[in-house]
Amino acid sequence: MSSINYTQLAKQVRDALRASFSELIAANPDRTFYAFAIWTDGSLQFAYPAASTEEGLSATAERYMKQYGKNYTVHEMRWYDGDWEFFPAGGEDHFAEINQLLRENFSADETIFVSKLEPLWKALLEGFQMLEKEGFFGTGKEREKITLLLAGNLEEELIQQWATALNPLSVAQRYINWYDGNNS
Repeated sequence: MSSINYTQLAKQVRDALRASFSELIAANPDRTFYAFAIWTDGSLQFAYPAASTEEGLSATAERYMKQYGKNYTVHEMRWYDGDWEFFPAGGEDHFAEINQLLRENFSADETIFVSKLEPLWKALLEGFQMLEKEGFFGTGKEREKITLLLAGNLEEELIQQWATALNPLSVAQRYINWYDGNNS
């Protein structure tokens, strides 16, 4: 595996997220997005955007209620990413080079894989942070409407670290309070 330029990777992540989310928003102008995420797994074999809307969340809760007879609330289901409307959210073309690099690392010798895993995580987070700092997701009250997350079959501590690193404190705390309330 060739050497990785982590700064360049962070910029690729930023650009891929921007393109993917811009396309998603443009294709769904009547939707109220409340969550955007990078969806992956603990070994970083892949990375894709994921998103959810208030409308999709309400429809899923209603469908589950009809199927299972239990009153699922939108609050209860809000950040269960497997129930999100856009999971994954497309963007495969935008993430092609990133995923090629992630697959190469996953297939590398275990020593190489382990040595590059932490810097890869850091580059993905930095790319997401760059986009957030540009104001892509809004500012002030507008920014507080969207929660940026890491999603997937991952350790909750990692997800909460990303929530804190990507969001205003009030937004991160809203997610953490939800998690603590639904998993205590």
